Amino acid sequence: MPDLPLDDELESWHTGRLLAAAARLVEHAFDAGVADLGVTHAGVNVLHELAQGALTQRQLAHRCGVQDQTMSRTLDGLERAALVVRHRDTADRRRVLVERTAEGALVMEHAQAVAASRLASLADDSCPEHAAGRRLLIKIIQEYGTPRRIPRRPGE
Repeated sequence: MPDLPLDDELESWHTGRLLAAAARLVEHAFDAGVADLGVTHAGVNVLHELAQGALTQRQLAHRCGVQDQTMSRTLDGLERAALVVRHRDTADRRRVLVERTAEGALVMEHAQAVAASRLASLADDSCPEHAAGRRLLIKIIQEYGTPRRIPRRPGE
C-alpha cells in the first residue's frame, strides 16, 4: 500500500477524493480481515442480501449496485466456496434463484464479527464526530444514490 499523503496535502483534496480514498482504505482493511474466510466485501454484501431468502442474479446486482457481469463473477466464487447455490425457480423455470447456504450464513456471521472488531473505531457513534460523519455519509448516499431495493417477487 502506498504511503499516505501528509495532512496538509489531504486538506487540499476535494470531498469526493477524500470519500473515495477512505472507502478504499476501509474496504482493504475489511478484506484483510475476511480473507481467511474465503470471501471479499463483495461476497459479504451478497451474503447479507440473501439473508431473507433467495433472489435472482439481477436483483442481487441491483441491490449491491453492480453490473450483472460483476455479480456473475462474485456468485461464481461464492458458489465454488459452497456459500451460495443457484437453482431454477419452481414458479417460473426461466428464472434462476440464488440462495445462501448454511455455510454462507456462518461466513456472514464471522464477517460481521470481523467488521465489528476491525472497524470498531468507525462504528463508535458515542463519539460526536463519528456520529456526525455517519449522518453525512447517509445523506450523501441518499442524495446521490438511487433506490436499490426492488421487490422480491412481482406484486410485492
